[in-house]
Amino acid sequence: MIKLIISDMDGSLLNTDKTMPKGFFELIQQLKQQGILFAAGSGRQLASLQNSFQPVQKDMYFIAENGCITIDGSTQNVLDVHCLDKGYVKKFIEICRNIPDTYVVVCGRKSAYYEFKNEKILLQHVTPYYFHHQQVEDITKVEDDILKLAVLNLQGTASHVYPNFETYLNNFNISVSAFEWMDIMAKDIHKGLGVQTLCKYLGIQKHEVMIFGDFMNDYEMLQEAYFSFAMKNALPEIKEICNFETTFTNDEDGVKYEIEYWLSNNQEKLREYMENNEAFF
Repeated sequence: MIKLIISDMDGSLLNTDKTMPKGFFELIQQLKQQGILFAAGSGRQLASLQNSFQPVQKDMYFIAENGCITIDGSTQNVLDVHCLDKGYVKKFIEICRNIPDTYVVVCGRKSAYYEFKNEKILLQHVTPYYFHHQQVEDITKVEDDILKLAVLNLQGTASHVYPNFETYLNNFNISVSAFEWMDIMAKDIHKGLGVQTLCKYLGIQKHEVMIFGDFMNDYEMLQEAYFSFAMKNALPEIKEICNFETTFTNDEDGVKYEIEYWLSNNQEKLREYMENNEAFF
C-alpha cells in the first residue's frame, strides 16, 4: 500500500496563480494519521518550500532545488546535499552574461543571489520561488555553498539558453525546469536522487510511493515510483513515462483529487487495483 506521496509544485500541486488547493494542509495531516507521509519535490528553494507549507512543515519532507538538498521537516536534519564546483559556477555565469535577455540566480544554501535590479522580473520570477534572496554587485563572488544555478530567459530557455551548454551535458545535470527556467546542477543530481535518499531513509519501496509531476525536471523523479502520475497538463514526454495520468489539471486541483480518490476508505481503490494487477507487485 502507499506509504509516501511526493508532488512537484509548479504545474502540479499549485494552481497557475501559485495557490495551494483548498484544504491541502488538512489532507497532509489526515494522511499522516493514516501512516502515509508527504513530501514536496521541487526546483524551488528550501526556505520557499518551508514557507509555503508553514502550517505543516514539521509533518512532511522536502526535496528542494531539484534534488540538491533533501531534509526531514520534523527534525530539520539534512539527509543529502550536493553543491556545484565554484570554478564552473563562474564559467557558467560568464556564458549566461553573453546571452541576451538572460538572468542568473545563484542558489546558495543560505540565500539566492542575483545582480539584476529589474523590479518586474523580481516580483514575477524571483520572489515566488525564493523566500530568502538578495541583490549583489557580482554573483561570481558570492560567499556561500552553491547548490545550483537557475537561469531565466522569458523567450524560452530550451531554445535560447540550453544550446549554449550542450558541451557540458556529460559532466553536469542541465535541466529545462519550465518554459522560462533552466537549472544547472552537479552531475547525476535530480529530484529522483532525492526520492531515492528519502525512500532509503524511511525504508519505503518503489511500489509504496505515489509521485506527481508535469515537466522535464520531474522526469527522473517519476521513475522512482510505480504509482507515477503525469498531470493532465504535463508535457507529452512526461506522460509517456508515467503509469497514470491525473483526471484533472493543476488548475483543477488534480493532485488533491487523485490522492483522495485512491487513498480514501483505507485505500480501497488502490487495494482493488493492486489485486487486479498482482503481476506488477
